[in-house]
Amino acid sequence: MDIELFIPSMISLVITLLLVLLFDFLFRKRNLFARERIIQQLIFVAIFVIGILFIVFTLPIDVEDKNLVLTFVSIVIGAIIAFSSTTFVANAMAGIMLRLIHPFKVGDFIKTDSTFGRVTEIYFLHTQIQSVDRDLITIPNLTLVSKPLKTIRSSGTIITTSVSLGYNVSRKDIEKSLLQAAEKAGLENPFVHVEKLGDFSISYKVGGLLKDIEGIITARSDFKKKVIDSLHDSDIEIVSPTYMNQRVFSEDYVCMPPKDIFEDKDRKEPEPEVKTEEIIFDKAIMAQMLDRIYKTSDSLSSRRKTMEENIKSIVDESKRNELKEQLAILALKEDEIKPEIQELKNLPDITSLPDEKDDVYIKTLLDAEKNITLLNNRHSDIEKKIEKALEVQG
Repeated sequence: MDIELFIPSMISLVITLLLVLLFDFLFRKRNLFARERIIQQLIFVAIFVIGILFIVFTLPIDVEDKNLVLTFVSIVIGAIIAFSSTTFVANAMAGIMLRLIHPFKVGDFIKTDSTFGRVTEIYFLHTQIQSVDRDLITIPNLTLVSKPLKTIRSSGTIITTSVSLGYNVSRKDIEKSLLQAAEKAGLENPFVHVEKLGDFSISYKVGGLLKDIEGIITARSDFKKKVIDSLHDSDIEIVSPTYMNQRVFSEDYVCMPPKDIFEDKDRKEPEPEVKTEEIIFDKAIMAQMLDRIYKTSDSLSSRRKTMEENIKSIVDESKRNELKEQLAILALKEDEIKPEIQELKNLPDITSLPDEKDDVYIKTLLDAEKNITLLNNRHSDIEKKIEKALEVQG
């Protein structure tokens, strides 16, 4: 058979390989769809499937033979999927579903079953989160769509704690003390509910709205500390009425730590230099910061072009020229920060980064975030100036 007849098929094969290499370069070096790993993987699958079809259709064989080849390829692909496991397809479809409904994003706190953590990466077949033990946990996407999923909203969440107290303590005194604890913990709209009337004690639940979810782990612990301190300050014992001890106490004994008469009530406990969450969720925080940098960077150019269009509507020529000069400076600043953003894109994936490289990554991230934030603020300032100028003349 003449080799020239195979040239179209060989060209199709070369084009397919070139497309794979091209998109691989765009994904790794140019950060195309960097926050959409599912789209990257779907593009690769589409290139391979379309490439195989073109190669088969350009083979110098009869139509019946082409149909046999396509049937054989279909059987092979089906067998691979079947032997790989039916969960492969299920997880892939679940990944697409997560992409469509978008129940969470990188940096969000999520909980499914007994697994709680912060999202670091969202892949085609699985999602990776960082747990409260600082470990990276891989969760199949099928699990996330087939079981109840809890996502903590960035606008705030309710945190609560429960305590059982005796019937001999006034409910109003308890509620007052618990509400004070919630307020001291910085919770908004605090509440106290009676959960259960037991045989020997009453179960109270106190809670409120926590706005700053970035420090949710520390906030939950501090809230419980405030509850203990508030009840003790109100001379309310946190002990079950069925409490028994072989030691004999006097009648005026109370089960509370002694009060320090030298304690300064107004003195605040010193805050730690590094928050607990910054240690626990270091990878997730870096992933969220990186996502924020990319989104802000991507929006700057379009925002500047919108401002350029709006400036044309300003009648005052001197004001218009002044704003044009400021926009020209912004364009130069955008060009200056592009290499810094590209440097981030060239770094390895955050979750696969060795711990000893964290310091280098963090410094690069902080520098980039600082510069992109300053540039974003300058864009906002000029937007306000343009808006004000249009209001004055309108």
